[in-house]
Amino acid sequence: MTTNTIVVGVDETPAGAAALRWAAEEAELRGAELKIVHVWQIDAAIAMAGAEVPWMAYESDARSNAARWVAETIGAEDADGNPRRIDVEQGAPGPTLVELSKDAAMLVVGTRVHTGISRVLFGSVSHYCLTHAHCPVVAVPAVED
Repeated sequence: MTTNTIVVGVDETPAGAAALRWAAEEAELRGAELKIVHVWQIDAAIAMAGAEVPWMAYESDARSNAARWVAETIGAEDADGNPRRIDVEQGAPGPTLVELSKDAAMLVVGTRVHTGISRVLFGSVSHYCLTHAHCPVVAVPAVED
């Protein structure tokens, strides 16, 4: 069952900011709920080192950084004065966003150019979402200054 929800995946990049702005405007135009999602992963080097990972501290940092960044980018409240809700999830960004948007009207992600070795190393969240999502996906490029 499709809901009137626009899910937007955000990170602290120019492409993430462009996606967040676009999704917020679109949600307001449609009268849709805006679900802001920040997905974080533990650094691979830390995970592979076998060290004890302070998950709660990492999640707390991810949550506070995402809230600050969203407030700086589009404001802490929506047009009606309601506080913006930010879901912070730990996992692989592409699969997590696809799962969280399975009943959404739309998934919005930022996109930037990854070529050569960076595409191999980092992959493309937007490409993953475009090829796996169960709803329409809008890939918003970073705004050039």
